[in-house]
This record gives sequence, structure tokens and C-alpha cells, in this order.
Amino acid sequence: MPIQGIKKKMANDPHQNQTEDSPWNPFIPTQRDIKRSEELAEKNPVVAGVLTFFFAPAAMIYLNRGVNNLKIIGYVFAICFMLGLVSYNKNDKELEAMGNVVGLCGQIALITENIKAVTLARKRLGYKQSQ
Repeated sequence: MPIQGIKKKMANDPHQNQTEDSPWNPFIPTQRDIKRSEELAEKNPVVAGVLTFFFAPAAMIYLNRGVNNLKIIGYVFAICFMLGLVSYNKNDKELEAMGNVVGLCGQIALITENIKAVTLARKRLGYKQSQ
């Protein structure tokens, strides 16, 4: 399917309310991802999720993509920095708990984004989940 057909299909799909001019949203596939839909669709979403859970750079290598993962990591660092500035006078136990919660949310976002990338690529190409 040519790229124009994929863009047209995405524009007509109400479940993929994506705008092409939103570089800040890590959950919108990049143009490179759309071009590489076949390569991403061949990957296993479970393997991508497990690799992301244990070692995110390994998942980035497995999927051969990292821009959106780096956006999420950047957002996590920014949130931790802001929380650190706001709560600099709290004790170490509270700061560690807040950092752990933000880190956990970031890890969940990374796992979700990588699994979503593979499943959206499969959906774009009409793959079945049983492959």
C-alpha cells in the first residue's frame, strides 16, 4: 500500500485521531514509522513490551526506533525535575516515593508506546493478531 493510501486510511479512521503536525506527542507514529509499517508489523508486541520493561534501549534496538521513546524519557525527566524543584524541602523518603511513581508512569508509557507502535503497524497493513 503506498504511503498516500496509508495517510488517507489514517485520515478516515476515527480511532486514529492523529494530526501530522504534532511533533510533541510521543504516541503519534512518525512519518518514518508509517514508511516502515511492514518492518514494525513483523515484530512481536509481547517481545517489544518485555524488552521495554527490562531494558528500554534493547527494545529501541529491536524495533529500530527511538524518537518517541526519547520524547517520553524527556518528559519523565522534566516532570521529575519540576517535582524536585517544588518539593525540595521534603524528606528523602517522600522524594524517593514521588520519583518512583513518576518513573513507574514513564515505564508504563514506554511499554504502551512500543506495543502500540507494533499493533498500529499491523492494523495499517491488515495483519492478523495470530501471526
